[in-house]
Amino acid sequence: MNFIETKLSALLEQFGGRLASFGGEPALPGDIRLAGIQPLENAGATHLGFLANPKFRDQLLSSKAAVVLVRESQFESLCQYLKDSTGSVPTTLAWLVNDPYLYYAKVQQWWVANSEFKPAPGIHPRAVVDPSATVASSATIAANCVIGANTKVGEGSRIEAGVVLGNHVEVGANTRIYPNVTVYDECKIGSNCVVHAGVVIGADGFGFANEKGAWVKIPQVGRVLIADHVEIGANTTIDRGALDDTLIGFGVKLDNQIQIAHNVTVGEHSAMAGCVGIAGSTSIGARCTVGGAAMVFGHLNIPDGTHVSGASVVMSSIKEPGAFTGIFPLQEHKDWEKTAVTLKQLLKLRGEVRELKNKLK
Repeated sequence: MNFIETKLSALLEQFGGRLASFGGEPALPGDIRLAGIQPLENAGATHLGFLANPKFRDQLLSSKAAVVLVRESQFESLCQYLKDSTGSVPTTLAWLVNDPYLYYAKVQQWWVANSEFKPAPGIHPRAVVDPSATVASSATIAANCVIGANTKVGEGSRIEAGVVLGNHVEVGANTRIYPNVTVYDECKIGSNCVVHAGVVIGADGFGFANEKGAWVKIPQVGRVLIADHVEIGANTTIDRGALDDTLIGFGVKLDNQIQIAHNVTVGEHSAMAGCVGIAGSTSIGARCTVGGAAMVFGHLNIPDGTHVSGASVVMSSIKEPGAFTGIFPLQEHKDWEKTAVTLKQLLKLRGEVRELKNKLK
């Protein structure tokens, strides 16, 4: 993406923080023109860099960035490190903030929002919109979209090419739905959400009764309700409820290729990495994290603030929040580390036991 140029002084005014120089010069020009954020090793004279982790401080030695986002509490030690390493301190400017990584995220959001292409509001002539649907005048409906009966699209939302919104679907304001997403009937997506390409929301949950070895389908008549400020990664699937609804809470972040089964509840501000699978009727609390490829069995409860490591398997409800890791069995992470060390020693232990048995014969 080609970013627009902007003055450093304008960014400082909008986002706060203060300007300093690694070299300590009294004159600190805030009118430098910047054209985007780059990693320190790639940044040039018109770029903003950031140093979120001090273990990468050696990159400052050769960086050509005009300005670097730096944690204010680490600034003095960084200056001393640069002086000890080179005998002098570079004249690079430092933008001192309390959390460089968070500032990077917010400044990059601003740059993207002000630099990306924005189509004109309106409905593309090759979109099919049911006459009973309501599309806000500031919304955008791209080519080859299908908008069903009594569906509502809110102000400022962007529905990109090939999206299918079923009947009685609701999409809130300023939500962006990327190409080839399918939202089944009666599902709701809140405001300020991002739904990436290939997502399927509201497909039937996996519900069948067995009759003499044959499977009899249980109609899935619930919905999927997605709150505001949710982001859903590419090709993720969220199934509708069997009777009650599947619920995705405020601020939830889901990575690519995640499966959320019917009647699952995910609490606000929880986040899941790629390829996670959550089985039906499980409740994930608020502010939880689930690492990539972890599996959570059905009808379980995961309390607020729980962290499940990648590739772990949760087979029973967790009573108290903590960090959990493992496949068989799932344990508190600190206990799993001890178990892992013990398992690695089993072969040696077996040999010692055999040796003792031989001595006792």
